[in-house]
Amino acid sequence: MASPVYGKQFIRFAETGLVPDAVALNQFTLVVIDNAVPTEPPTLAQAVAGGEIMGVLQQDVVVVDTDKATTLQRLGTVATSGLLLVAADAANLQAQNDGLAVDANGLSSSAGAAVTCNASTPIVRQVVNIGGVAMVLVSFN
Repeated sequence: MASPVYGKQFIRFAETGLVPDAVALNQFTLVVIDNAVPTEPPTLAQAVAGGEIMGVLQQDVVVVDTDKATTLQRLGTVATSGLLLVAADAANLQAQNDGLAVDANGLSSSAGAAVTCNASTPIVRQVVNIGGVAMVLVSFN
């Protein structure tokens, strides 16, 4: 992502999650806690359906190359509150003041399913297109 994108985002609270070795997660996508794999910190998974999400992942996490992998845990920073950037489906951009919805790729999408975060509905405040990357600016309580 180009650095000007970050100037739009204001993170109030963030948490840490564990990313399994065989999982790749993209920056600015929506993630959930994988309750099937109870760990401390919680294990992250891509949000692929409506319902409760953990928040917005703040960095790309690639699959571990097993012949070069270390034994260190892979941690992801998940913004849970603030005015946050969320990667969007460019073909199905959400409108301003819509409740946030997610598609099967963890992206904001008008064709997706509604989500909540901390039992409240995140609201789309602005559609942002910087350097050809479609995103939405969303307020999370």
